[in-house]
Amino acid sequence: MEEKKWTLQIGGRELRIETGVLAKQASGAVKVSYGDTVVLATAVMKTGAASNMGYFPLMVDYEERYYAAGKIKGSRFIKREGRPSDDAVLTGRMIDRSIRPLFNGRMRNEVQVIITVLSIDGENDPDIVSIIAASAALSISNVPWNGPIGAVKVGKINGELVLNPINGDLKDGDLNLVIAGTEDKTNMIEAAAKEIPEEDILEAFEFGQNALSKIAKFIKDIQKESGKEKSEPALLQGDAEFEKKIKDLFATEKLEQALYIKEKKEMEKAVGEIKDEVLEYIKENHPEDFDKRKDIANLILDEVCDEMVHKNIIESDKRPDGRGLKEVRKITIQTGILPRTHGTGLFTRGETQALTVTTLGSPGDEQIIDTMEVDMKKRYIHHYNFPPFSVGEVRFMRGPGRREIGHGALAEKALIPVLPSKEEFPYTMLLVSEVLESQHYLLWMLGYR
Repeated sequence: MEEKKWTLQIGGRELRIETGVLAKQASGAVKVSYGDTVVLATAVMKTGAASNMGYFPLMVDYEERYYAAGKIKGSRFIKREGRPSDDAVLTGRMIDRSIRPLFNGRMRNEVQVIITVLSIDGENDPDIVSIIAASAALSISNVPWNGPIGAVKVGKINGELVLNPINGDLKDGDLNLVIAGTEDKTNMIEAAAKEIPEEDILEAFEFGQNALSKIAKFIKDIQKESGKEKSEPALLQGDAEFEKKIKDLFATEKLEQALYIKEKKEMEKAVGEIKDEVLEYIKENHPEDFDKRKDIANLILDEVCDEMVHKNIIESDKRPDGRGLKEVRKITIQTGILPRTHGTGLFTRGETQALTVTTLGSPGDEQIIDTMEVDMKKRYIHHYNFPPFSVGEVRFMRGPGRREIGHGALAEKALIPVLPSKEEFPYTMLLVSEVLESQHYLLWMLGYR
């Protein structure tokens, strides 16, 4: 591939995207620079469908490299960098949430996007550069994707909105907002704020969208000039006659009635019975490729359920459990239920329940954070655990995954602005949230929040 470079002025600095220099065996590869922060993003797609996948197999890996900041990581005996830090996991999740909605949900090709931080200047956030790089790599690759997207960070410092503020400036600001999206729509938001008014948040959204639109258009122009022809995706779909038959026979009023049974277990039972009927139909009429048609039929029913629920919410203010749009489920709160801990709170909302336990320690118990970007100490730490019994399932427990790390970080962001200062309350605070009961993820998606 020919070496090319494009530049765009954004936030008073130059954004540079280069191709044809690094990782030329990848389907799409870009080096993106903003100030002296540099990342490499690659995108690769396997041909053909992955076997036994009930979901789109997208992998997003964000790789920190300590050499990017001139650091040597590790103990005296082990210098190889190990598992990703929590910060790296959170950044990978943010990139995933930005790009995933623009893929066809029926795709079954394995797609991997790897972002490697090569250089960091301490001023320009690699998170933002990485989202832009992932968007550019996907756009110029053969991977079918409905991008590109742009991304920016918006801060509010001394009452003024600032685009892509210098990292150090955010410490004194009231808002730290990351926003990503296409030229005309936002599809990912992550924010931390110090109790600012709602109208200020809305103003920041508009401010950020105007800026990221320029980046999305910039990448679209690069794609037109240097993008590869998109490959045909391997989609999980049946012939038109089969899909229509499934909808006509089973995606009916009976399915809608089942979805609107208020009691969760009864609703799951009723929907399960309909899916059993689908399986019997396929066994009788298509035994030769039962497994594939079963997966297709389940996907069709899930799509129809999603469409039914969203349509009824938008058009009729009707949610599956009978609540109005402004009505919350019954909430109960109990405190002090464990005798020897420093603090406990049991929060129950409907069929979701979390037990949070507080432990106080001395200032010497602070967590030391040594990452590619920062060296710091944390006096408030929030861990989140989501065991399988909380949704009535059986699965291996292998420690916290991306979701658990992300939810713990979300709780930290929410509470840090209202914590007492270190001068007022010098203790180290460790909070652990144990989710004891939860609505099933599908039900959550269908409006059971």
